[in-house]
Amino acid sequence: MTVNRRKKPASVNPVKIGQSLGAVLALQGCYRAMPLIHGSQGCSAFPKALLTRHFREPIAVQTSALQEMDVIFDANRNLEEALNIVLSKHRPDIIGIIGTELTDVAGVDYATMLKSYKRERNLRGGLAFSVVLPDFRGSLESGFSATVEAMMDEMIQQVGHRGSRTVNTRQITLLPGSFLTPADVMELKEMISAFGFEVIAVPDISTSLSGHLLTGFSPLTRGGVPLDSMLQSLQSGLTIAVGASMERPARRLHNALGTPYKVFSGAMGLKASDDLLHFLHQISGEPVPLRYCWQRENLLDSMLDAHFQFAGMSAVAALEPDHLYSVSGWLEELGVEQKALVASFETPLVDGMEREVWVGDLDDAEVLGKGADLWISNSHGISGAARIEAAFMPAGFPVWNELGAYMSVSVGYRGAMEWSNKAGNLLMQREAGHRESSIRHR
Repeated sequence: MTVNRRKKPASVNPVKIGQSLGAVLALQGCYRAMPLIHGSQGCSAFPKALLTRHFREPIAVQTSALQEMDVIFDANRNLEEALNIVLSKHRPDIIGIIGTELTDVAGVDYATMLKSYKRERNLRGGLAFSVVLPDFRGSLESGFSATVEAMMDEMIQQVGHRGSRTVNTRQITLLPGSFLTPADVMELKEMISAFGFEVIAVPDISTSLSGHLLTGFSPLTRGGVPLDSMLQSLQSGLTIAVGASMERPARRLHNALGTPYKVFSGAMGLKASDDLLHFLHQISGEPVPLRYCWQRENLLDSMLDAHFQFAGMSAVAALEPDHLYSVSGWLEELGVEQKALVASFETPLVDGMEREVWVGDLDDAEVLGKGADLWISNSHGISGAARIEAAFMPAGFPVWNELGAYMSVSVGYRGAMEWSNKAGNLLMQREAGHRESSIRHR
């Protein structure tokens, strides 16, 4: 199916989010990390504000605070000063330098500068890498994936200087996509470990952005996967990537170290969960744990219970490409008509979808989804859903109108059941609202 775009001169209420935000999100899943955005102060204020609003947690990020004259004369001077301050004051284990459209258009060569900086100061025992992520390309998903790939590159180079590696066949590296919540990542880790494997998630937001209570303040990330575990992940016998966008970092590990990998485009819904558990059963030789058999029964029963609620209903969804693919499959299993599917940008995954996909914004979702009963998007879609009188189901990023959204589960049988019940309840409330309105107008 081809991807379509509506012809209009400007984007209205964009669903697309800057790549640099995806990079900052990826680094939040690494312990004692510091994202350093090489751009203006606004380039760091935007991701920090949105991430804080979504997760309701402090977000670690620094900036080189470029201004016009800095870009013209020597942008790398600001970067060097920022690195000196971060290293001397905070001593992070991981530093990710995130290039913005400002430095990209100006042609700033900060990758070479970083190599020289590390060599001159003899930086050892940590991880420092750079990634170019201008906002006029891609979206949150591509920024997240590119950052994980850049981290893998730097890790591989470090291990390359240490000689041959030992492969642990009972250890699996999990590469979770940007659309997964902290609770989703935890659920996937538990599913894999239930078959006797040791799991290292890179990055791991399940232990950093999951709403835990910590005393004191730290300018660095708290929780997440430590650097020594990240390096240990290079010894894994297998890589499992969840989300098509994570295939590039998985393939990078395969090309450099020979680590085989398996990509699951999604892990939401009955079929996707069946595929994941069947694969884990095959590679482990272990039977599927009884709790997942029960969860499958629970999901089937909840789908049956909600059958009359979803019958004849239609939905519109506007999300990042990987997330859109997963949600579309789940809606298909519920028998819900998909009036419009809107992605933030074009990827091979949405190109290959059987259903018609539009690359656009929330205005496109409103126009194309007119008459839909259910609207699924981030919180910026609330007003559009109200105008077409659809039940609004917040998902993706950012979600700021609902408490605990970052801990909702969508993967596995349990996640599909939670989503099915939530969507069904929203449709029931909408129907009840319509009945009350008609009674009042009699």
